[in-house]
Amino acid sequence: MLKDMVSTFGMLFILIGFLVAGALFIGMMGQWYALQNQAQFIAVSQGKYGGYTEQADNALKEFVQDMNLEPTKVDVYVSAPNSPVPWGTTVKAEVTNHFRFKVGTFLDITTPIKLTGRGRAVSSYMPGTYTVTYTSPSY
Repeated sequence: MLKDMVSTFGMLFILIGFLVAGALFIGMMGQWYALQNQAQFIAVSQGKYGGYTEQADNALKEFVQDMNLEPTKVDVYVSAPNSPVPWGTTVKAEVTNHFRFKVGTFLDITTPIKLTGRGRAVSSYMPGTYTVTYTSPSY
């Protein structure tokens, strides 16, 4: 009788552990896919306009706000900041966030995992085509 009760609680503990780990993993993968999507958006924007523009920076700020990310933990790398690159040049973008495994106050792993989304495109910019302002990433 005691053996059955202990094994039932043990199995429930293991099942809850797997459920929490699965939920954290799904949350981490969802955030990685969102970062990947944003990095590809920035790369395509750089390809269209030849460089990193204020419109792309505003979209990045909106993304950080919508995803409830801490701006201090978001790192952005773009290969064409501040000026346009010529037609046919490969442009790249990387958006990195430090993901923390956290379940309220119950579980908080202090070592963050770097999640990096990468995007790549080819510049189709022709001088004089667009009137945009080029800038550097604000993160």
